[in-house]
Amino acid sequence: MFSFFKSLRKPEPVASVPRQGYSSELVDPRVMQQIGGLELLSRNVVDGLLAGKHRSTTKGGCCEFAQHRQYAAGDEIRQIDWQVYARNDKYFIRQFEEETNLHAVIAVDTSGSMKFRLSTHSKLEHAKRGAACLARLLLRQRDAVGIAVLNEQNPYFVQPKQSAAHLRVILSALTAAEASSGGSLSLQIRGMLPRMKRRGLFILFSDCFGDLDELAGALKVARARGHDVMVMHVLAPEEIHFDFRRWSSFQSLEMSGHRVSLDPAAIRDEYLRRMQIFLDRLQALVTGLGGDYVRMVTNHDLGESLGWFLRQRAARSR
Repeated sequence: MFSFFKSLRKPEPVASVPRQGYSSELVDPRVMQQIGGLELLSRNVVDGLLAGKHRSTTKGGCCEFAQHRQYAAGDEIRQIDWQVYARNDKYFIRQFEEETNLHAVIAVDTSGSMKFRLSTHSKLEHAKRGAACLARLLLRQRDAVGIAVLNEQNPYFVQPKQSAAHLRVILSALTAAEASSGGSLSLQIRGMLPRMKRRGLFILFSDCFGDLDELAGALKVARARGHDVMVMHVLAPEEIHFDFRRWSSFQSLEMSGHRVSLDPAAIRDEYLRRMQIFLDRLQALVTGLGGDYVRMVTNHDLGESLGWFLRQRAARSR
């Protein structure tokens, strides 16, 4: 049943080249106000240190170069970059950034079914806004954040980094992400996991339509690699309630030309039964792996959904 119930709308053209720039509107100030005082911490030990023991930008140590800044009175002379001085006849300090003890990758499913929209904005738009807000929250915690755009034709991966300027790169990738045709969500997850070099958070935004056994297998690989897994299950209200009243024509967004016309009242009870089985099974699979399952419906307030999840997760950790 879920193989064809993808959308009531025809597929939209997919750009072959990502757009330039980014949209700051993805980070909703109202949502950030609702979740800004909360934290998203890993429950696992990540590369030797407990999550939450975040280190700040320092000078020296086992670090990665971050940027230059002009010398100021009181700075250590040994931190002066003499090569820059030789070129500019000015003193600059080299600043380093210690590797954070937590890396997070937020994966956004851009399969065709994520384009579905009827009474609200699309599931993909909801997922991109949620991903942007969580990325902003993690960067505020001084954690390293990356983005994986799961797409059969144009996959894209942004390596986790820890800097305020990195938000622009993340927002640019999310803005450019567009839904295309179908593809195997599980294979795309398996393909990007090796690019996560350190154990940390793996956060998936998806409607999870497809083979749940295959998806469970991919999430098991993520858990086996030491990642803390979170599935943000994004759905439209029509997919949950199936409250269509008139004879309708349903067209797939993932199988071109696949269309079926039917009387919704004739199949509503069976559809709702199968949907509930699907929801229960997905939640059981995720929580059975030790992960977090969060249902996000596009007509629900995004700030309230994220805030509830963060508070519940913090309470469980305590």
